Amino acid sequence: MVEEECLKSKKSIKMQAVALRTSRSISNEECTPRQKSDVGRAARKAKRIRFLVNGDRFCKGVVVAVTHERYRSFDSLLAELSNMLSENKHLPSGVRALFSTDGHKISQLDDLEDGKFYICSGGNNAIKKIDYAALNNVKPSRSLTKLQSTHTVLSSPSKQPYLNIRPKIIFVVRSGTRPRKIIRMLLNKRNSPSFEHILTLITESIKLDTGAVRKVYISSGCQITQLEQFFESDDLFFVYGSERISQDDLKLDFEEMKTVQSHKRGLRRPANELKNGTHCMDESGKRVPQLPKTTKANRSITSSIPSKVLSRYTIGDRLGDGNFAVVYRCFDKRNNAEYALKVIKILDVPQMSQMIENELSILKSISHPNIINLISDLVTTTDVYLITELVSGGDLFEAIARCTDFSERDIRLMTRNLASALAYLHGLDIVHRDVKPENLLVEYDINGHVLHLKLADFGLSQKVKEPLYMVCGTPTYVSPEILTQDGYGVKIDIWAAGVILYILLCGFPPFVSENNIQEDLFNDILSGTYGFPEPYWDNVSEEAKDLVCSMLQSNPSLRFSAEDVLDHPWCDEFEL
Repeated sequence: MVEEECLKSKKSIKMQAVALRTSRSISNEECTPRQKSDVGRAARKAKRIRFLVNGDRFCKGVVVAVTHERYRSFDSLLAELSNMLSENKHLPSGVRALFSTDGHKISQLDDLEDGKFYICSGGNNAIKKIDYAALNNVKPSRSLTKLQSTHTVLSSPSKQPYLNIRPKIIFVVRSGTRPRKIIRMLLNKRNSPSFEHILTLITESIKLDTGAVRKVYISSGCQITQLEQFFESDDLFFVYGSERISQDDLKLDFEEMKTVQSHKRGLRRPANELKNGTHCMDESGKRVPQLPKTTKANRSITSSIPSKVLSRYTIGDRLGDGNFAVVYRCFDKRNNAEYALKVIKILDVPQMSQMIENELSILKSISHPNIINLISDLVTTTDVYLITELVSGGDLFEAIARCTDFSERDIRLMTRNLASALAYLHGLDIVHRDVKPENLLVEYDINGHVLHLKLADFGLSQKVKEPLYMVCGTPTYVSPEILTQDGYGVKIDIWAAGVILYILLCGFPPFVSENNIQEDLFNDILSGTYGFPEPYWDNVSEEAKDLVCSMLQSNPSLRFSAEDVLDHPWCDEFEL
């Protein structure tokens, strides 16, 4: 069964895990170099675009300089447009979709063209037929500064704190008889562009008997009236409709307090206890869970490399192997450029051909500085040959296995790089499904500091059009929703990244089986319980621990997105 194979730990290429790609088979064709996009140039060149409002014949819209550097994903652009146009009555729920003037829905940043104008919509409905061209009456020669200054009413100074919003989990207490209903909610830039948006979000979640949420208080009695107040130190909020309140309503009874405290602890174990009852240190000081060993293939792939590959590349030493692949160093005979050659054996098992097609198709459609770059590929009846960029530092698993002691600065950089890659993929509705140290390639400088990290091995990646149910991944990094088979999406990658961050900070995983029994491991993951045991976490910052907790939320709706990870203060404090 493919599901069972997917769940086996596999040593994913020692130095070059790159994934399979293409939606077509290329039999006996010469490897053709892939046309690389100049990411740096694209990021520097801003597209100046006017955004109008669907059905609003009076709003002149806003002009935005769109670059990949400014907007890490399409959702980031929608969030900023929601903030800029938050007072427009035609967009009560913010900007949810963009359309061209001919009604074509825009789904990614690359679809936007410089100098054109687009229609902002609050849903997926077709655009209303009005003369948008008449609204777009600003000459192209006018500067962006002038354009923006003519529409300051749309982006008032009161909205500026939006730029400093950090992702935050809050507790909302519903008015009513005690014990009152208390829910947790994740607020971030994307779902909280304005104060009114948060009230709508709470209304939909809390469902007051009196209708919409109109008043929000904190325990001190202070009423919340501004967006930025939700992101200050308080995290407990009492919400009401039109009913009257008393000071006693802003106090929790014993049962309510227990509910909040259990949520705040996040079901974490005491600081001095590890998983399965194993305490931090025994008399020898060595009783600590270890990072699980990967499973290496017992066989070697000996298929001959086609002459059309050998005529172009000189094959060097073997870099690593996995369950289905071998990786070699290779050199381009034209310019002696160094690459990696990954040879994947096509096995006669159900769904493998489809997985190869999915992977190749995805790899050929993406380009990001923190994702391994495919140079060329060749598919035969028995093997897939991938020429990829070479990352000489090896994979992250090897570094951890060597007991490499990464500084918090290096861990922060790697986390940012991984989150950036995932934000890009998730913005395209692509889930990786096998994020783990073996699939993360690291480059170092001459002093041993991390320069950058790249995500590789897209063998399990897939476009997410609806909830997925196939059980796959690597056991240590698999998320609760995969195990419960209730349907999952892109946030399973964030869970896996949270497990990796935990390992990097302390040296062992948050979820383990003492006897290496897979069922015990899965039960541990489903429990959602973990801790920060002494002395291994003593020197780790509180902000780093907070990010771990936000990424290892068992409830996917409360779990950070990749964008939230990048917005977190710990990631944002990157030191050059």
